[in-house]
Amino acid sequence: MQSYHGKLLLFGEHTILKGSQALALPLPHYEGRWAYTSGAIPAHLNLENFLSYLQKLARKEGLLTELQLAAFEREVNKGLFFESDIPVGYGAGSSGALCAAVYERFAVNPIAREEENHYVLLKQQLAQLEGFFHGSSSGTDPLICYLGQAVLLFPDGHAHHRLSPAAKRRKEGQFFLLDTGISRKTGPLVELFLKKCGTEAYASAIRSELLPATQAAIDSYLAADSRGLQAATTQISTLQLAHFREMIPKEHIGVWENGLKSKAYALKLCGAGGGGFILGYTLDTAEATAQLGPMAPIFLEKI
Repeated sequence: MQSYHGKLLLFGEHTILKGSQALALPLPHYEGRWAYTSGAIPAHLNLENFLSYLQKLARKEGLLTELQLAAFEREVNKGLFFESDIPVGYGAGSSGALCAAVYERFAVNPIAREEENHYVLLKQQLAQLEGFFHGSSSGTDPLICYLGQAVLLFPDGHAHHRLSPAAKRRKEGQFFLLDTGISRKTGPLVELFLKKCGTEAYASAIRSELLPATQAAIDSYLAADSRGLQAATTQISTLQLAHFREMIPKEHIGVWENGLKSKAYALKLCGAGGGGFILGYTLDTAEATAQLGPMAPIFLEKI
């Protein structure tokens, strides 16, 4: 049965709001798929409230894409649920994967994955579905989960799919995740960033330092340039420690600083920050593992 991977915002968190590109890609280490059960469905997996939300929109003729809601209701009554190991509240696409699955299975005329010229509309359609979970959504998470490919995002809302360079193309270097064990919400963190950008000195630092570093990281990743990627990620790590300190869990400030001091690895926010996963990059997995000790990095061999 079709599976839907989680999503990883590799570069461009927050800065896309100030004019940078962003790069997001599937997170193959976590996934969800349709399943059936004859028993009780846990409340957090029950789709009845989501279905009611969609039915209400349909009655108001407010749905941006026609859905086979009668069929959806029949399947839910048969015990349909979305079985997923994507962590919730981590910015890893737990609701995005579900929305992608609903869209593909129940949309009357779903936009095909290869129709890149319709991605703006596709994002809007998916954003409306995900609005049930977040109140508002950019549609990015379900887009990545639906496409199953790396996507280059632009601040004007457009998106282009990009084939991820195979990890083996990079002569060295590997991404990894650190699990903070903290669930968080994106909205307040975005609001904090925008508030801080109201100060000209802060906004200037973002424009002149962080945006170029973000673009350099994206370019290096797409070119499979390990050394360039290391340099750009280290620069981002340094700048985020200086300017996004409130978004780094206090318990992880020390390990963040140690990466920069030892040069064994570099850490950066994974999505909005504040908890969830922290993303890391290293050219020496053995040394990074030794330095991180009990933090137990989750290496992303396929990224």
